[in-house]
Amino acid sequence: MDLPDIVSATLGLSPPWHVSSVTLADDGKRLDIIVCYDANHHAVCPHCGARGAGCEADSEIWYHRDFFRYATYLHTRVPRIICCGLVHTVERPWARTGSKFVKISNEQNP
Repeated sequence: MDLPDIVSATLGLSPPWHVSSVTLADDGKRLDIIVCYDANHHAVCPHCGARGAGCEADSEIWYHRDFFRYATYLHTRVPRIICCGLVHTVERPWARTGSKFVKISNEQNP
């Protein structure tokens, strides 16, 4: 198992989500994780469970102060879908109840 696979498993990711890269800063205090969503996968509405029509994605950065003992920044583009007459962001596995990841940005890295 390589590092992206280990981090994916630790985050509880399953297709269509996967870790594409993991980078440790030169100072050894910061971990950056890039999480991708398979663009060929049809997203599911978080409200009704139906497959929704895809639209644009939002860039997000999430922070965890002690993931594998590192300050960690998770970078991702989260797809949005149109369903139930509204635009919804697909569910993010790292944002589930009890997760210590906190959304800090929609655009730039602090």
